[in-house]
Amino acid sequence: MAVVRADRAHPAGGSTVTLLVATALLVLMQLYAAIPLIAPVGVALGAEVTFALSTVFSACYAVGFLVWGPLADHYGRRRIMLIGLAALSVATLACGFASSVPALAVLRGVQGLMASSFAPVALAYLAEATPPPRRATAIGAMSTAFLVAGIAGQVLASAITLTLGWAWVFLLSGIALGLCLLGVLVLVAEPARMPGDGSLARRFAAVGKVATRPSVLLLCAAHLTLLLSFVAMSTGLGPHLATLGLDASQIIWPRLVALPGVFASLYAGALARRLGGAGVARAGFALAGTGLLLGAVLAGSLVGTAAATLVFVTGIALAVPAMITLFGETAAPNRAGGMALNGFVLFLGATLGPLTARLHIDFPILLVGLAALMGVAVASLTGFARVTRTTEASA
Repeated sequence: MAVVRADRAHPAGGSTVTLLVATALLVLMQLYAAIPLIAPVGVALGAEVTFALSTVFSACYAVGFLVWGPLADHYGRRRIMLIGLAALSVATLACGFASSVPALAVLRGVQGLMASSFAPVALAYLAEATPPPRRATAIGAMSTAFLVAGIAGQVLASAITLTLGWAWVFLLSGIALGLCLLGVLVLVAEPARMPGDGSLARRFAAVGKVATRPSVLLLCAAHLTLLLSFVAMSTGLGPHLATLGLDASQIIWPRLVALPGVFASLYAGALARRLGGAGVARAGFALAGTGLLLGAVLAGSLVGTAAATLVFVTGIALAVPAMITLFGETAAPNRAGGMALNGFVLFLGATLGPLTARLHIDFPILLVGLAALMGVAVASLTGFARVTRTTEASA
């Protein structure tokens, strides 16, 4: 039996990991950039664009997780990343030239579907191609990039729109994504892998198999609320800050206040060793709910709103990596199916977020409603822990 050389088995060095983390940040920014663009794009196109700009992208992004994960397992990580980034670069550039709401909706849908080819495939690649001593750090950096994108996407989109115009958000992003494509072409090497069962149909069936487990359904109930609350809160925050006297250029700064909170995700692993994965996830949801309630109480204060947003984002940052880990562990041995389902449910919530924020209710009431969803998530995770214990006891 031939021995695979170490560099062939784990070809992802530091430069490759850095490239993939930077690319993940840029790809996910395409989702969150829509939040501050809704108003200027709506003015430019003379219509309401929330559905076309935000909801269509998120829905296609969510569905894409169910497609690209099994395809990458079958055809290889590098090939899918290259195809996805090439199509994403073109679609992103084209969004900058959209002159009508239907055209924008179609292009954002294509953009969302192609963008979803990167995150799950890159995570799977790092889990295979990174040397074991550096694997946890690489995956942690990738998870942090996903969260940083939630703040950076909004801030950079606002800054570019104010200086160059909204179309340049897409044009500059398309160019940057093209450069990332070249980087993947040069730096990313497919690791040597044992062949799978050879059946693409079985890979897709694994997703459905995972989804029928009661413990996974409880995880899904909690997971759905994560990005739903984050996107809804972020979407409603801009108009609320305007009522506090801030103009478009000043709204950027309260959003930036929450940025340190995303780095709490780096400590989720250490906390999990003490509290367990479900314990960290529950703590994250509870903290996020506390931040939302504080925001509702302090809605009339700019400082109070900013502080509450930081608490909320910190809670979300703790919950995200814990939930990803729980999905992977619970879905075993069908981890690929678990990761596909994880992404689908997570970004299905992101699809509902902008629509929730557009219900024409006062910002404090919106926050109270989202806090109630955090309570539902905590209850679902409590049920998940009980089901898991019962299953383990009867095994």
